[in-house]
Amino acid sequence: MSDPIRPYVLSAHQSGLTIGLDGRLAWPAGVTRRHKVAIYGAGGWRGMLRDGIFDNDDWIIFSLNNFWNTSRDSTDALRADVWWELHQISPDPCGPEAGRAIQDRWDMRWLATCPVPIYVAEPYPINRKATVWPVADYARLCGRKYIACTFAAQLMTVLAEGFGEVAIYGLDLLAGTRREATVEASCVAYWLGVLEGRGVKITISDHDDGRAQFLLTHPFVYGIEYWLERRWVERYLRRWPDLPEAI
Repeated sequence: MSDPIRPYVLSAHQSGLTIGLDGRLAWPAGVTRRHKVAIYGAGGWRGMLRDGIFDNDDWIIFSLNNFWNTSRDSTDALRADVWWELHQISPDPCGPEAGRAIQDRWDMRWLATCPVPIYVAEPYPINRKATVWPVADYARLCGRKYIACTFAAQLMTVLAEGFGEVAIYGLDLLAGTRREATVEASCVAYWLGVLEGRGVKITISDHDDGRAQFLLTHPFVYGIEYWLERRWVERYLRRWPDLPEAI
């Protein structure tokens, strides 16, 4: 269950970025384009707050799902330039398909009231700021339709829209569920590699507890540090039965 939405005002650091009629990101006339994007998973907001990302006018913030209480600047104002809710919209909670609900009541309230441009999986006219993320267009621009999680869609958007830098906070996918550690981690790693190969600067932050993230890193060199690497992997694999299967 999501937490209730705390009261908010929009941050003074909002970029003014919008979504155009074609479904792609657009910079209105008179709005200065920003070239850096910050993407974060659960827990990553702490590092972003620590590093001043939410208060920095150089950055675009991509937020998602039920992060409405953590996507806040240092004054607790809502700080997000584009929101993402790429799940099919839940049926009527009182209707015959209520058991198939993906979103809870707070998710549905946010879908209806989100005050910033929000990408959704299907048309949602209740919120005039909601736009279907144009899968086919971004897949064509990026050269591949490989989307196993929202983070992958965000990274594809970074690539297609020509941003020059992306900062990643809190995406410890290999330490998450079995789904995150397999299909999602490999998909995110692929798109980060594509971005880096295209010259996009990538910064991956550690959590506040100092535990290094697994993205684009491995603690030891395979073969050359054979026993250290092998024991580390074995310790990691022993955790596998304890990982939840999916979210």
